[in-house]
Amino acid sequence: MSNGNKSAGALWPTKDMFSGIVFCIIIAVLSFMANRYVYNRISALLWAFVFSIGAVNIIPPSEKMLKGANYSASNLLKFSIAILGLTISALAWIQMGWIGLIEVLAVVTFAIVCGLYLGKLFGLSDRLGLLIAGGTGICGCTAIAAIGPAIDAKEEEIGMAVACVTLFGLIVMFLYPYLFTSTIVGSWLHHSEIAFGVFCGTAIHETAQVVGAAAQVSDKAMAMGMVAKSIRIFSIAPVVIILAAIFHHKQGVNENNGKLIPLFAIAFVVFTLLNSVLLTIAATKGPWSAFSLHYLKPVVKFFLAVSFAGVGAKVRFKSFASLGLKAFLTGFGVAALTAVFAFILVVFVYMPTHGI
Repeated sequence: MSNGNKSAGALWPTKDMFSGIVFCIIIAVLSFMANRYVYNRISALLWAFVFSIGAVNIIPPSEKMLKGANYSASNLLKFSIAILGLTISALAWIQMGWIGLIEVLAVVTFAIVCGLYLGKLFGLSDRLGLLIAGGTGICGCTAIAAIGPAIDAKEEEIGMAVACVTLFGLIVMFLYPYLFTSTIVGSWLHHSEIAFGVFCGTAIHETAQVVGAAAQVSDKAMAMGMVAKSIRIFSIAPVVIILAAIFHHKQGVNENNGKLIPLFAIAFVVFTLLNSVLLTIAATKGPWSAFSLHYLKPVVKFFLAVSFAGVGAKVRFKSFASLGLKAFLTGFGVAALTAVFAFILVVFVYMPTHGI
């Protein structure tokens, strides 16, 4: 992953971000065209991601273009995920239920414990082990950014953790939809879009990767994926506090100045509830329902495609090449074991209790 996160701090885009944002918009337009005319089993979001990665790794972007791409990958992505809540009914939360909530938290706990154990097994530093464990178990780079300051992590340790969870998150974003649609995995999940969405939301690292993978199957899968993912996001605060306490118990006390629960996650939940109220008032067939279906959903998808183009522009193949073997093995082990554990819970706990 490239640097350039400084531009992410701006609330509104500045003039020097213009070229990068235009680049992302062009990629988004091309991605919708590819989805419609080339291969519609790959969503526009994933097309945007692939096109952007290819472009920036073939022709290195300028600093100004990177600023705009970073803005799209950060602020615009958060905004897009927040307003995505306006297209999701609270019914998705009901479909998760208490069993689903417990399952998600169990996967988070398992991933963190597994990451700490494997990190120690492969000889990683305590800091790097915690970063990979938290990034895999909670929400990728956001969790790493929150945990890093809390444990005084070095920049290179944060960079390696980000590269690690990004690499395996990118792989499964392509792999899981394929397994669901083209292998026996789909049969094990009873070809249920809801079950696949819950699996994506519990097993995939980054929020953008959850959306990208689940969107390959359907909007319903994406909605359930985001609901499950939001539970993991809201666990950032207590998990960061616990991990910091574990680390400082050995290393000494330090104030936690990391960012805890992202505002976009809170907004997502609030907008989901607001959408449910509006749908109830409109009796599901009123003006709000029509507006959401014909106007809001397409706009949100386009914003997400622009954001995914920005995310893709931050991916550099050379950053993965510098990933150490120990970190690679730890990241792979945590990702694989967490996926298996999440899949088992979905098949043997979530699906039977929800009549799937």
